[in-house]
Amino acid sequence: SLKSEANTKVKDYNYYKTKMLLAKKDSDEQVLLAEDQAWMESNSDVDQEINANMVFMAQIEKVLSDSDKSSSSAKKPLLR
Repeated sequence: SLKSEANTKVKDYNYYKTKMLLAKKDSDEQVLLAEDQAWMESNSDVDQEINANMVFMAQIEKVLSDSDKSSSSAKKPLLR
């Protein structure tokens, strides 16, 4: 009958609409996961750069400190 055929079409429509929405949801989640991963990787790069800069600055401070110590000892008169 025409009514049962219409009901079948509505059920089919709802079934495929639900499948499509679920597929879109999965796709959107994959995009978000990829964006999260990219964000974490870029932050990791920034963290590594900051750490490298801190190590470099500490080395410079040590060299300057050692330089100050050696220059101040050079200024002291030699005891004879």
